[in-house]
Amino acid sequence: MSKLVALVALLAVISAPFAGAHHSYADYERDERYVFSGTLTDVQWGNPHILLFISDGARTMRVEWITTAGADRTGVIREQLAPGSRIRVTGSRHRNHDVAIMTLVKELELPAQDWRWAPPSTRSGP
Repeated sequence: MSKLVALVALLAVISAPFAGAHHSYADYERDERYVFSGTLTDVQWGNPHILLFISDGARTMRVEWITTAGADRTGVIREQLAPGSRIRVTGSRHRNHDVAIMTLVKELELPAQDWRWAPPSTRSGP
């Protein structure tokens, strides 16, 4: 049993730097509200995050959105995010503007569906 406890402790120590690195937003402009609009070209509904690919014709932005569990909790369904839809996303972009990645999504809109998503902590109402 002591070997099992030692192994678990060792694995925890080895994996800790990787777990923290995944959730670091140091490379993103967290205080900026960057807006990107275009056509949804692809959706990858997987873990750890749902990835949205949005093209404005000049570039394609990869948006690291919420987890699939977060989508379920906030009422998002796959059918809402159909490729070809016009979409507008507000979030934090990479500090290197040549890197077309956004995260920390503050708002997502599908104007044709009159649909808007915001993180639960920013929603108004009861």
